[in-house]
Amino acid sequence: MTQRYTTHSTFKLERIYHATPKRVFAAWSDQNAKARWFQPAEIFDFRVGGREFSQGGPPGGPVYTLEANYQEIVPNERIVYTYSLDQGENRMSVSITTIEITPLGDSVKLVYTEQGTYFDGHDTPEQREHGTSEMLNLLGKSLGESNADTFELVSRRKYDAPQHVLFQVWTKPELLAQWWGPNGFTNTFHSFDLKPGGIWEFTMHGPNGVNYPNRCLFQEIEPDRIVIRHDCDHYFTLTATFEEVDGGTELTFRQAFDTAKDYKNLKVICEEANEQNLDRIGALLKRL
Repeated sequence: MTQRYTTHSTFKLERIYHATPKRVFAAWSDQNAKARWFQPAEIFDFRVGGREFSQGGPPGGPVYTLEANYQEIVPNERIVYTYSLDQGENRMSVSITTIEITPLGDSVKLVYTEQGTYFDGHDTPEQREHGTSEMLNLLGKSLGESNADTFELVSRRKYDAPQHVLFQVWTKPELLAQWWGPNGFTNTFHSFDLKPGGIWEFTMHGPNGVNYPNRCLFQEIEPDRIVIRHDCDHYFTLTATFEEVDGGTELTFRQAFDTAKDYKNLKVICEEANEQNLDRIGALLKRL
């Protein structure tokens, strides 16, 4: 007969993210934003008393089931939830987790504290702490990067698609029009001359009914790199690179503004908008 036992442990992890408290909080509270770095939820009811439920695991491997219940939520400051984690039919652990978000100038300090009970050796505190540390690193990547010295915003995303498909998503106008812009936006293309020096003119239609005319110039077009110059107010350069990684493709999306003023004023908008762009690429790839 297998001996049954429990292990009790508490660990604390800290991270500094170059983002606003609102944006870090949204990484936990918005279903789409959380799915960028965490197992996508089948049920996501983010409120006190609400429930989150997800299942997943490696191909051909065991199925892991997470079920969480939110106990306290203070917007942009604190989240407390309890959760259980199962491997197949075996309960691995039950934990209470506290997320604390504190502003530090233009950055945020996140403190993650987990108090857990682990059952019958199905998991260990050391393994859980390591896995959670990696998870918080992914959260940081999902927030993108910013460089005030070069006026640049950088987002990265790995897709389970070959490099040439990512290139087509950027260079075929009928595909590009389906994802360009943040959530809720649509596009009407007026010209699309895909060559170095070629002009791309289009109108973005906002969900509020406002139209935004745009004019861009293609500067470089290579199978692994596209550079686009946004040639109207506000001025910036977009560089997209496609790198084959682990059977998929990593897209690096760089937006470099011309001036410190535009960088400062648009950073808070474009950081999340760029991530939503990459979300929309992922959704399009699934449809393709």
